[in-house]
Amino acid sequence: MPTQTCHNPNLTLVIDQGSHASRIVLFSETGELIYLKSIRISTHSTKESIHHNIYEHDANEILLSIQTLLENIPSELSHNITCCGLCTQRSTIVAWHKTSGETLSPAISWRDTRCQPLIDKLTPSANEIRKISGLPLSAHYSAGKMSWLLNNNKTVKSACDNSQLCISPLASYLIFHLLKEKTIKIDHSNAQRCQLFDIQKLSWSDKLLSLYKIEKNILPKCVPVIYNYGELKFNNIPLTTVCGDQNAVLYAYPALPESTALINIGTGAFILSTSSESHTNSPRLLHTIASSDTEKANYITEGTVNGAGSAISWAQKKYPCEDVFTQLPDWLEKVKSPPVFINSISNLGSPWWCNAGEPAFIGKHKAQQAERYVAIIESILFLIQSNLQCLTITPDSLFISGGLSQLDTLCQKLATLAGIKVYRFTNTEATARGCAWLANQLLENNNLSWKTLEFSEYFYPEKKTPEDSEIGDRYEQFVGELNKRCNSD
Repeated sequence: MPTQTCHNPNLTLVIDQGSHASRIVLFSETGELIYLKSIRISTHSTKESIHHNIYEHDANEILLSIQTLLENIPSELSHNITCCGLCTQRSTIVAWHKTSGETLSPAISWRDTRCQPLIDKLTPSANEIRKISGLPLSAHYSAGKMSWLLNNNKTVKSACDNSQLCISPLASYLIFHLLKEKTIKIDHSNAQRCQLFDIQKLSWSDKLLSLYKIEKNILPKCVPVIYNYGELKFNNIPLTTVCGDQNAVLYAYPALPESTALINIGTGAFILSTSSESHTNSPRLLHTIASSDTEKANYITEGTVNGAGSAISWAQKKYPCEDVFTQLPDWLEKVKSPPVFINSISNLGSPWWCNAGEPAFIGKHKAQQAERYVAIIESILFLIQSNLQCLTITPDSLFISGGLSQLDTLCQKLATLAGIKVYRFTNTEATARGCAWLANQLLENNNLSWKTLEFSEYFYPEKKTPEDSEIGDRYEQFVGELNKRCNSD
């Protein structure tokens, strides 16, 4: 993206570290995106069994990518930066030496489920774990991965025996290396995703630590999302916010009414509802910390779809296709009766929370390439709709962001399937924008004047046609098959 001319001296820096890339984004005090650069990061994956997948990153590669991006910010912009926010993929963890900062393990991705056997043994405690942490028992969260490292990695075990081990969310490792102070801290939103955190007391839970057999002294100190973390080595910029990537989306456009839900579609898709009534009355969804400061925490209800952009990546490996994102708009318009795709990529998130077996197409024995990809897009919508139906209060409108949201037909199908008007944000960098807004809240002279909501498109539910009835039928078939696979009703 070309650098825009900036006449505003007050810029906010966001370090946005995601599953596929590290990004540096600069925003003006009106929320205008001024500068964006990214470096892709590698993912190493192997399939251990049907349900146990291994996904790893190199934490050193991630750190180097961020340092390189910072060093290459044009000087005419870097000297105008007043504060910084860091947002990262949640539930991704790494073990490291707490004195030297040297990595002792790969960074284990949130998508990794190698610890499933341990999670299965904790099933009798699932309700208690959920009550304390706000999260269902799952191999996707960090605690199981931490236990796996302690039991299977000799280097990690040795560091633990010598009181030199830190196992933490990726954000904590980055904080240690990027700040002059070399502090070992983690924010409340990332800490919660460890499934070792009490969301009411806002601290590590002795009960959860005991269940997972993890000592508190190997974990970072928990602090608020909005907090004075210290200064970056780069230009002495204060780091004033650290948060998980998805909960930051909520603050991209801070004037949203309560009767809305936000949907962000990246590697996974996430449904966020601010309805206060949903927090305690949507038991199949997550009770999530959106943000916090020294006085209070703010909570939201969240739905999680594991297979969104990752489902497209899966398809590109299994059914190679050149320029798939160029062809998708045309395919979505022309393919009227695709098969049903059982999207169990990275296992099922909410509202099923189960291993649903291998991904599969049903309904057509010899689907064509275009039909397969349209079926995968529909499966993402079906999973989103399943989460929307679990909300206690049906939203009046949906706000959608993320890469796949740029597909017009995807947005239109969602509006028609859900029967709710869909607004698409003009700015697709919702995570970074929300993090920038949070980062400014700690500044004494906070002159932030966020622009009003801007949308590139509105999508209204269409009148029912035979084609709409067919997608409704496919949705019912999809839900029925998942219920059968998960032995639920």
